[in-house]
Amino acid sequence: CMKRIIENIKFMQDGTMVFGDLHLEDGFVERIDYKTPHMVSDIAIPGLVDIHTHGFHGYSCENTDIGNLHALALEYPKRGITSFCPTVSARSLDEFRTIIDAYRKAFQGDYRGARYEGVHLEGPYLNPDRRGSMKKENLMEIHLGELEDFLSEYHDNIKIMTIAPDVKNAMEAISLLHLYGVEISLGHTNADFTQTNEAFACGATQITHLGNTMPEITHHKPGMMDAVFLSDCLCEVIMDGVHMQKEMLKWVIRLLGCSRVVAVSDGTPFSGFHYPDGYELEDGSVIRNGAVYKEDVLLGSSCDLLDIFQYLYKQEGYDLSDCIRMCSTNAARMLKTYAHEIGLGKNINLVILGHDMRVKEVIINGRSAL
Repeated sequence: CMKRIIENIKFMQDGTMVFGDLHLEDGFVERIDYKTPHMVSDIAIPGLVDIHTHGFHGYSCENTDIGNLHALALEYPKRGITSFCPTVSARSLDEFRTIIDAYRKAFQGDYRGARYEGVHLEGPYLNPDRRGSMKKENLMEIHLGELEDFLSEYHDNIKIMTIAPDVKNAMEAISLLHLYGVEISLGHTNADFTQTNEAFACGATQITHLGNTMPEITHHKPGMMDAVFLSDCLCEVIMDGVHMQKEMLKWVIRLLGCSRVVAVSDGTPFSGFHYPDGYELEDGSVIRNGAVYKEDVLLGSSCDLLDIFQYLYKQEGYDLSDCIRMCSTNAARMLKTYAHEIGLGKNINLVILGHDMRVKEVIINGRSAL
């Protein structure tokens, strides 16, 4: 069995910062020896969890090469990310099948690196007028029989599906997804107040990249944003300061409360690197303020969850426990990983940060992942 002692470490327990030695056995906390804190010490936090990521460190989530998928899982922990939902943009259900088959094969049994938590299918049932950077021909109409066949075969590997509640047959599809235990996220839509509430009633529980590819707030009549704020759904928020401007980010977090916000990268294979502003990538897209643009269309972010965590903690001054909630715990709870708290007898994936919030060590399933 894998035994490990992490000595003289600060960590959060029940919202309080404590200090001591953590004894791990096979990824579980076997014993905690509490001590008097040292002045300067490292901090242990639950691993970061990204539920909306299209790629990382040169690797795409949208491929079927087993070697590539293993390499992808090994890259995430270098930036403190210990669980991920590879996010696949809209395409036919048959193309989704091929990709999910590859993930099933790659991540069965014992594997190294970040934990694969099931895919996030961003589509194909989206509103073409809100498709963002997706191709129109990749969006599909909902055929319930076809969807049911697909779900009966693959539901155990589909964690989240983003769907537009305003497309034809959407409510029936949402009910079906809910029946199969898939988390339903609303996005790429022109849904109004009533449609959004109806989608929640049918089982939708979250919002894909809040504020992006959805109707904007207006104070003249209730809209989708009003329905979102008045509900208790979880909201993915891309916190690169571009997908949602920084002042709005602050009041959105205050309004929703930290327990309803899930920080996501919406990252690309270009995420996890640091580029100079205006840097041109090999596919012709350009990095501006940490976001990726192609022909002036916002494609995604070059930020990752560690950038976001450091930004929330160092620049915005959020409490450490709130930063952990938004970048780790809320997503882990939703995914039912049961590995989101540091406590006796609990399974935990840990990231050890220096006092400057840089990653020093990552422990997944009791093993070092760096």
